[in-house]
Amino acid sequence: NLPFRGQVNSTNVSASDGFDFGPQELKLGIILFNCLPCTIATGIVMVTDAEGDVMASVTISTIANLAGCFTSPLIFSLFVEGDVLGQNSVDLVKKLGLSLILPLFVGKIISLLFHSVRTSVTRFKREIGLLQNTSICIILWMKLSKSIYKGTFSLLKWQDLLVLLALCFVVHLFQLGINFFLSVFTCLKREQVCVMLLLVSQKTLVLGTAIASALPSSLGDNTLILLPAFIAHPLQMLLDSFLVAPLRRSTVFPLFSRPSCGRKTPSPDLVELANPEPVVEEPLLE
Repeated sequence: NLPFRGQVNSTNVSASDGFDFGPQELKLGIILFNCLPCTIATGIVMVTDAEGDVMASVTISTIANLAGCFTSPLIFSLFVEGDVLGQNSVDLVKKLGLSLILPLFVGKIISLLFHSVRTSVTRFKREIGLLQNTSICIILWMKLSKSIYKGTFSLLKWQDLLVLLALCFVVHLFQLGINFFLSVFTCLKREQVCVMLLLVSQKTLVLGTAIASALPSSLGDNTLILLPAFIAHPLQMLLDSFLVAPLRRSTVFPLFSRPSCGRKTPSPDLVELANPEPVVEEPLLE
C-alpha cells in the first residue's frame, strides 16, 4: 500500500503527509484500490488464455472476493485517522453483504435447484459478462455526469491526472515484481505463475465501486475516490495483456527449472534417447 495517510475530521479531509498532489480524494482512492482483492472475470480469462491453472484461479478469486467484502473496509479504515469510519464500519460491511454476498448465495442456490438455469448461464456466459461490464460502465457514466454537473472535477488539474497515471503504473509494476519473485522463491510451476501474475496482481473494480458508494460523505466526493480505480483497472489489464503470450511459452522463464526447485533439467543423453534422430537410408547402388 502507498504511504498516504488521510486525516479525517467531522467537516473535511486535511492534506496528507509526505508526497502531495491533487485533492485528498485521489490519495484515498489509491489506498482503497490497493486494499481490494483480485479480479473475478478478467484475471480468469487471462489465465485461461495463458494456459495457466484455471481451477486455482477460480478458487482464489472466489475466496478472495468473499473475504474482501469484510477485510477491505477494515484494512482501508487503518489508513484513515479519526472515528468517521469507525462509526460506520459495521453499516458498511452490512451494505456490502446485502449487495454482494447475498446475491451470490441466492444465485448459487438457484443454480443448484434448477438445472435449466445453470445450463442457460453456461450457454450465455459471454453475454452475461458483457452485461456486467455494461452495467459498470453505466454506473461510471452516471457518477461522472453527476460530478461534472456539480463541478467536482474543477478541483483537478491535468498535472494531477498525469501523476495519478504514473503512480498507478508504478504500483502495478511493483505488484508484478513482488509476485514474480515470490513465485520464483517458492518454486511455483508455470501454470501457477500465470495465476500469480495475471490474477493476484490485479485488483477488482466491482467491489471498489460498492465500497466507495457506501463511504460516508465526510471523506469527500465518491467519484473522485473512485477515479484512481477507474484509471488503474484498465491500465492493469493493458499491461498484463502483454504477459499472456510470453507466459504461454514454458521456455520463457528458465528460473523455474533450476535444480534448487527439484525440477532437474534432463541430461542431453536422455533427450537424445527420447528424441532419436531419424535414420536416413542410403540408396542401393545397382
